[in-house]
Amino acid sequence: MWRFMNNVEPPKKKGKTDKEKAEVRREYDHNKRQRSFQITWLDHPDYCKWLRYDRETKLMFCSVCEKWAKATGAATTLTRCEFVKGCSSLRVESLQKHAKSHTHAKAADAKAASEKQPGTSEAEKLLKQLNKTAINQLSHKFRTCHALAKHARPFSDFVWQCDLDEAKGVDIGNAYRNEVKCREFTDAIAEILRQDLERQVTNAKFISVMCDESTDAAIVEQLILFVRYSNIGKITTKFLSIQPLERATAANCYEEIIAALHEQCGLQEPELWSKLLGFGSDGASVMTGRRSGVGARLKEHQPKIQTVHCIAHRLELAIKQAGQQVPMVGTMTQFLKNIFCFYHNSTLNRGLLRRTAEALGVTRCIPTRTGGTRWIGHTQQALINLQSGYPVIVQHLLEIKDDRQTSNDSKGKSAGFLKLLLSRPFIQFLHFMTDVTSILGRLSYTFQRADINLSEIPKIVKDTIDSLEKLKTQNGPNVRKLERATSDGCLHGHKIEGTPIDRNVYDRVITSITDAINIRFEIDATQLAAAKVINFKSWPNELDQDFGDSEIAQLVDDFNSVLEEAGADPNKIEMEWTSLKESTYTDYKPVCTASWEALGIKYQADAANLFCMVDLLLTIPAHSVECERGFSHMKRVKTDWRNQLKATALTSTLRILMEGPSVREFDPHPAISHWNSTAGRARRPFQPPYGHRQSWDEPECDLPEESEDDDAMQE
Repeated sequence: MWRFMNNVEPPKKKGKTDKEKAEVRREYDHNKRQRSFQITWLDHPDYCKWLRYDRETKLMFCSVCEKWAKATGAATTLTRCEFVKGCSSLRVESLQKHAKSHTHAKAADAKAASEKQPGTSEAEKLLKQLNKTAINQLSHKFRTCHALAKHARPFSDFVWQCDLDEAKGVDIGNAYRNEVKCREFTDAIAEILRQDLERQVTNAKFISVMCDESTDAAIVEQLILFVRYSNIGKITTKFLSIQPLERATAANCYEEIIAALHEQCGLQEPELWSKLLGFGSDGASVMTGRRSGVGARLKEHQPKIQTVHCIAHRLELAIKQAGQQVPMVGTMTQFLKNIFCFYHNSTLNRGLLRRTAEALGVTRCIPTRTGGTRWIGHTQQALINLQSGYPVIVQHLLEIKDDRQTSNDSKGKSAGFLKLLLSRPFIQFLHFMTDVTSILGRLSYTFQRADINLSEIPKIVKDTIDSLEKLKTQNGPNVRKLERATSDGCLHGHKIEGTPIDRNVYDRVITSITDAINIRFEIDATQLAAAKVINFKSWPNELDQDFGDSEIAQLVDDFNSVLEEAGADPNKIEMEWTSLKESTYTDYKPVCTASWEALGIKYQADAANLFCMVDLLLTIPAHSVECERGFSHMKRVKTDWRNQLKATALTSTLRILMEGPSVREFDPHPAISHWNSTAGRARRPFQPPYGHRQSWDEPECDLPEESEDDDAMQE
C-alpha cells in the first residue's frame, strides 16, 4: 500500500533480537533436510566413470582428477578441486558442477590421451605429418633392425646394411647409423612386444611359468622363462625373459622368476599369487625338490599351484632306464656311437664311403649321431640311416679289411663292425628297435606339441603301450621287411650268419619299456578327473547324462577358492556343465572333433564360470619343451663371436626372434613412437655424423676460375 502514497516513507520492519535469531537457527537445524549419498549416482551415465564415494569419511572423490590432475599442468589444481581432496556437499548440483568444470575436462582429456595406442593421438599424428621425411628414414632403419634380430644377426651388420640401402638409392639419412642406435631400436621393438604380453597376461585369469637352465657360449649359467595362459579355451605360450645366474640354486631361480613376472608382466604380489597356478620344469632337483626346490617355494605362497615334471623328459628317462635292463640295447647304442665316430672323425673314411655310395647309386649313407640331445628321435633317425646305408657301409668295410694301406687300427674297427653287421640276431634286433623307436618317437613328438595339456596324457600313453604290446605277438613293418629281404640268407648281396634271435629278447625290451613308462607317468586323482572331462577324445560317442558329473564336482572342490578369487561362481559350474555337454553333442558329430576354443566363441556368455575352470586346467603346462627350443635360439644369437652380449640385449633379440612378426608383416611405427617418446632429450634425426664438417658459407672474395689443367690434375 505504501507504494501508492507520495512523500510518505513506509514504517521500518521490527528487527529480531539475538535470542530470537538463535531460536530460528535451532529450529532450522532441527527441521532441516538430512542429505546423504545416493547409490544411484554411481550408475548415472554422467558420473559412473569417475565418481568414488568413501563411506568412512562420507566424502565424494573424482578418480580421474585424482590421478590425472597433475598432468594438466595447473599448479593449484590439488588445492582448488574439491573432488580431489574430498567433497562433503552431497548434492547432485555438486556433481553437475564438477562434471562441467575446466579442471575435470582437462583431466579427462589427459586420461583419454594416455589410453590411446602409441602414434594415434592428434599431437603425434601432426608431428608425423610435419616430420614425414624423418619418419620414413627411421622406418627403413627399424625394419633393418627387426630383420637382423629375426635372423639372429649381430648389431654390427646394421652399419653395412645402411650403407647397402644407401647404395640402392634408399633415403635413410645420415643420423643413427651405428651399433649403439641399432641396440636402441631393437630394444624399442622388443618393448612393444613386451607391452602386448603384459596386456594379455593382465587379461588372463590364470598363468603358468616354465623354466630351464643352460650354459651359453660365455660359460654363463642362463635361466630362460616362458609364460603360458589360456583365454576361453585358446592356449598361448609366450617368451618371458632370459636371465644370467651367478649360482644355479633354488633361491636364485625363485627370485629371478618373481622378478621377471614383476618387470615383464607388471604383476604385483597379491595379483601374482592369485593367478599363478602352474610351474613346469625339466625335473631337476633344484626345481622339484620337496623341501627347498623352486616348486616348494612357490607353494608356500600358492598352495594350489601344480608343479609338473616335463613329460618329454620323463619319457627319455623311462627309455634310458629300460635300456639299462637289456644288454642288447646297450650293445646297439654303443655300436651306433662307434660307427658314427669312425666316419665323422676321419675325412679319409668319409670320402671313401661317399665314393662307394656313388658307385652303388645310394644317396643316404653317412651314419648320424644318437647324442646331442636326449630325444628319442635322434636314435630313430640313426637306425633309419644305418638301414638305408647298409650296403654301402658293409662294402666299404670289406674294402678296408683287405686294403694293405689301411692302418691296423681301422682294420680292427672294421672287422668288429662287420662282425655285428653280418650277424643275423643283431640285424634283426636293429630292425626291431626301429619299429620300437618309431612308436616311441611318435609319442615324443606328440609330447613336444606346444598346445598339449595334461588331460591328453593318459590316452596317449595308453595307446602307445598297446602298440608296443602288439610287437610281442606280431612283427613290425621293419622286421617283416627284413624277413622278406633275407629269405635266401643274404642281405643286399652279403651273406648273414647266425641263428634267428630269441623272441624273449623282444619281450624283455617291451616289458622293461612299458613298466618304466607306467612308473614315470603315474597320474593323481585331480589330473585323472581333468583328463576325463577336458579331453574330448575320452568322451563317449553318445550322450550320457551322468558323464563327467562326479569329475566336475571333484575339480570344483579342489579349486573352489582359486575360482572364487578369479571372479567365478563355483556353485554354477555343475549346472553349466550339464547344459554345455548337451550342446556339444548337438553341434559336433562325432564329439571328438569338438574344441574348447570353438565352444568358447559360441557359449562363453552362457557358461562363463565353466570356461573359467577350463582355462585353469588348460593353463597348467605339461612340459618345458619351449625352454629347450628357446636355448636352441639362444645358441644362434649368443655365439662365440658375441659372447659379451648383455642380458637385456639377449632378451630383446630373443623376443623378436621367437614372438615378433615376420619381416613382411612388421609395422615399425609403434616402435618409432615409443622410441621417440622415451628419449631423455629431443631426437635429432637430421643431425650429421660427428667428424669433419663442411662449411656451407659462401666466401666473400671471388674465387679464380678452374682451368682445364686443374681438372686434369684432380682426375
